[in-house]
Amino acid sequence: MIDLISEDQRLLQELEGLLEGLEPGSEALPAVLTALRGALRAERTAAYGVDVGPDRYHTAFVYGAGFPQPSSALSEAFDAALPPAGSRFGYFDPARPPLAQRNRAMRFSPLGMPEPLRALPITGEGEGPLWERLGLSEAEWEHARAQLAGNTSNLYRRLGLEHLAQLRVLVCEGDMMLGWVGAFRAEPFTEREQRLLQALTPAIQRRMAMDRRLREAGLLGPALGAALEVLGRPAWVVTFSGRVMHANKAGQARWEQDSQALAAQVRECLRSPPGTGPLFSSGPLRTQGLPDHYLVLDPGPPMEPTSRLPVLTQRWGLTAREAQVLEHVVQGETNKAIALHLGCAERTVEVHVTHLLNKAQVESRSALISRFFQS
Repeated sequence: MIDLISEDQRLLQELEGLLEGLEPGSEALPAVLTALRGALRAERTAAYGVDVGPDRYHTAFVYGAGFPQPSSALSEAFDAALPPAGSRFGYFDPARPPLAQRNRAMRFSPLGMPEPLRALPITGEGEGPLWERLGLSEAEWEHARAQLAGNTSNLYRRLGLEHLAQLRVLVCEGDMMLGWVGAFRAEPFTEREQRLLQALTPAIQRRMAMDRRLREAGLLGPALGAALEVLGRPAWVVTFSGRVMHANKAGQARWEQDSQALAAQVRECLRSPPGTGPLFSSGPLRTQGLPDHYLVLDPGPPMEPTSRLPVLTQRWGLTAREAQVLEHVVQGETNKAIALHLGCAERTVEVHVTHLLNKAQVESRSALISRFFQS
């Protein structure tokens, strides 16, 4: 239990009530940041989330209160400052924050202070070197200090934050960071404000976790589940890191057989060009506020043209004659050669080919052949 003075207990109850009272699915953070700005006596408050992409981090959302810049400019500035995937953003890796920093309110000096005081944590908690209190090795600490002088410092200058003290918390669920929430002002933050933000963190964490799950539920709704079952092949919806968000029944059965080997195949599939491995991946499925998701499908063994023909004849609604023409077209034969095979006029074959293009919804003979083997 965190000891708070009576005024802060009242502020905490108001902030918790605001977080819990806003309708599920609504964006709670902008309203909370405005209220938090007053409670912490801050000049500005901000919150952002980070997604892991193939080669770098991206912002999932950015909100601010008290900033002169519009929200679009804040998003652009934060996104441009995020490092390549696997790198640190200040004192933490957004993909896996150090345990010592998860869900803990921390105070920092302004970035614009001269060395060696630049951005030193002033938590006043624990003993030992500062890097140990941040959950870093000495080498990680030195790397973080160098990075702070680069992109992070540029971001703070761009937003006019370099001479402001900082109070922030990395809101996490397990080892996953749901978001960064913090405040800025010219005067150093006190232990009183640190305790208030710490006491509020569980409510922020519950709300951010709920909002994330609601967004995921919107992406992985009943319609998508039904569509995956129709595929008739093992299929999964995964994040870029390979975390399975949804699977059809065939996919679940396949995963239960050998989840470790299949997880490695899924990750390799997402990092390789299409068609180069045993699994097939779609392009990213994008939903605002969520990391990119991908549809991964096990297409099974390649089908021979003779086995594809009955399937596509039924799917495209072909006549028996059109199916015969299609069989010769996909073998690369000309209209004249097809006419000789079938004992009909070349003009008749041209008419059948036109019907095939229309039914397959393509515009050229080469596209028809490609569609045949990809379907």
